[in-house]
Amino acid sequence: MRKIVVTFGSGIIDQALVMMREVAQVTVTRDDSETALLAEAGDADAILVGPMPSVTRSLIESSSRLRHIARVGVGLDSVDIEAATERGILVTNAPELTADSVAEFTLSLLLSLAKNIPRCDRAVREGRWDERVELMGTNIELKGRTHGIVGMGRIGRRVAVMCKGFGMRVLYFKRNRDLEFEQSLGIGYVPFQGLLKECDSISLHLPLTNETANLFDSPQFKSMKKTALLINQARGKVVNEEALVRALKEGSIGGYASDVYENEPPDPKSELLEFKNVVVTPHLGGGTLESRLRVSMAVAKDVIKVMRGGIPENLANREVLQRRPL
Repeated sequence: MRKIVVTFGSGIIDQALVMMREVAQVTVTRDDSETALLAEAGDADAILVGPMPSVTRSLIESSSRLRHIARVGVGLDSVDIEAATERGILVTNAPELTADSVAEFTLSLLLSLAKNIPRCDRAVREGRWDERVELMGTNIELKGRTHGIVGMGRIGRRVAVMCKGFGMRVLYFKRNRDLEFEQSLGIGYVPFQGLLKECDSISLHLPLTNETANLFDSPQFKSMKKTALLINQARGKVVNEEALVRALKEGSIGGYASDVYENEPPDPKSELLEFKNVVVTPHLGGGTLESRLRVSMAVAKDVIKVMRGGIPENLANREVLQRRPL
């Protein structure tokens, strides 16, 4: 019988598991480690993974029956696509389906920094009511400020619309300008260095590549306004965390909020977690009741389609179609 391996914590809902059990045996790993996945993947026809663990070349090469790797989400940096393609393995993800959730979460992080919401919450819970005076002196309004977006894809576009709704001026940078979108929404394009210097807040919405790794490093922090707020909704390694900690210590930027980290989960003793002007969340920006349903059903349909010999809807490595499976 065919076998589908689902990694623990991938977010797949029960309804999708029931659907897939109509075409194969479905096994959920004991945890989200690579070791647990490796223990089940040897005779798997399909693997469904969340943000963790990584699907490495060695795992792919040791899984002789594997024909489909389905990422339950958008980012594919945890999957060795080159190795999968070499072996004729289809790789899919779920683009677009979490964009609204991630965009809303981006604004939530921005507001959490601007209004000091986590600090306000702790002050009430811990009986420090008088701290409200200090907090009122540091809270800021978004209206009239300039927000910069690095990466104007599905998520970036939604963030731009939401920021305009708050009365913000919006600037963006990406490799290829989108003149039609610029004009329709009334936003501006600037070179990367100009965005760093002009913006009161910046959010990141781009994949991790060789070009984007450590895109935000010491020189970039020094170019930003000392009051600027940085929100990372891309990948942890887009920001050099060591340089970020130095920038926060030196007061080079006003605050940082992130849903992603260089290493996940981050070390609870990480120096980054000690700053009052840092807001952190456990990589769940795209996770809502609505998005989990959309993503789970889309992934399940693609898995079933592949099991029945079809081509999946959300194929990420289309060049694999030119190859014969091993």
